[in-house]
Amino acid sequence: MDRRDLLKALFAAGLAPALAPFARAETMRYEGPIYITVFAEGGWDVTSLCDPKNGQRLNPASGESVWINHWAEAGESIASTANGLRYAPFADNERLFQTLGSKMMVINGIDTQTNAHNAGVRHTFSGRFADGYPAQTALAAAKHGAGLPLAFLSNGGYRETAGLTQFTLMQDPSTLNNLINPNEPNGIDSHYHRADSLDLIAAARQSRLDRLMGQHQLTQRLSDAARFMDSSRAGRDQLAALNDFLPETLAPATDADGRWHPILRQIQLALVSAAAGLTVSADLVQWGFDTHANHDNSQSIALSQLSDGLIYLWQEAADMDQRFGTNLASRLRVVVASDFGRTPWYNDGDGKDHWPLGSAILMRDGGFAQHTVGGTSDDVEALSLNADLSLNADPQAADQSRIIRPAHLQQLLRYWANVENYNSTFPLETGSLDLRSLLG
Repeated sequence: MDRRDLLKALFAAGLAPALAPFARAETMRYEGPIYITVFAEGGWDVTSLCDPKNGQRLNPASGESVWINHWAEAGESIASTANGLRYAPFADNERLFQTLGSKMMVINGIDTQTNAHNAGVRHTFSGRFADGYPAQTALAAAKHGAGLPLAFLSNGGYRETAGLTQFTLMQDPSTLNNLINPNEPNGIDSHYHRADSLDLIAAARQSRLDRLMGQHQLTQRLSDAARFMDSSRAGRDQLAALNDFLPETLAPATDADGRWHPILRQIQLALVSAAAGLTVSADLVQWGFDTHANHDNSQSIALSQLSDGLIYLWQEAADMDQRFGTNLASRLRVVVASDFGRTPWYNDGDGKDHWPLGSAILMRDGGFAQHTVGGTSDDVEALSLNADLSLNADPQAADQSRIIRPAHLQQLLRYWANVENYNSTFPLETGSLDLRSLLG
């Protein structure tokens, strides 16, 4: 796909550059950390990923001792990276962990306390069950992205903003493009006005605004409205910066086997916007993890595509750094998580159902001092942490107040994003367990 097709795809995604010949205003450019949340939609099986289990346990439904994973039943062994990260010999895990393991911190044993999708997503990505709490990506955009037209990009998942900011739906077909580019209703091939006409319109608008703002009797309400309209036009002009970072080709929408694979394109568009200085945070989604039947095959596909996406994210950031002199790779702050986990046994359809215990993976350039935190028992039951954040490996002695829950994850992520000023408005129930020292 060539550059012309890429421009059309950006129009369709609502990320098209403003190509109208208005003079670009001097506007802010964001150059801080970029907060990326990758949502493994549906409930991933962390016992075949980053919390590997190669034994058997009692299936409470049948009363029989069963294998937790077929790969373990077949005699496969748990693998590990040079820095000690353990991973399952399944899907494309070896490529993922051997390529990116040095950037990772794995948090295992997160108890979401639910088997329901909506509750699991909301709890995991906001820190509480009830509606209304914002996502960490929304908080980051609200604090660090004021004035940016694309501060918070979203592809789905949990994107509650609590009214603090707005998200841009990257999959919106045309509405946003029509608002940003009113002179180009059908994309790059049609125009309402000639370029010289647009110059006259822009000059008339600015003259009218100057006259309006010069009126001493102008009410605060009208003054604010005028400034908002002016800033919205400036935001449109800011989007022209996207044109400087467009790649020559668009990332593929299918994988090597022809299956739908949209996360690569999500990543590419997010990085283009971040390189242009327009984006603080983005939500990316990898679908396919709700594997109630044919678990191993379906989960393997979803995990392999997730691996593709994460590796592509870091490679594309490094490539853009080389091409454009940006510093995207060093600015990325990535968290990967899901609704919850999957049962440590197979059902009658050779699938796995919902299980409240899951994991999260944090990634940054340079990695972390501690590579694995938390864990579950051999039976995939919750374990608690000691005062020094080491694992208490005895499930019978688990301290319920020191089991990792989504509130602890979100407390950590808020600290990471420097948005703890919102803690008083959106408090988290964390008790005595505090994971923030992991980022020290």
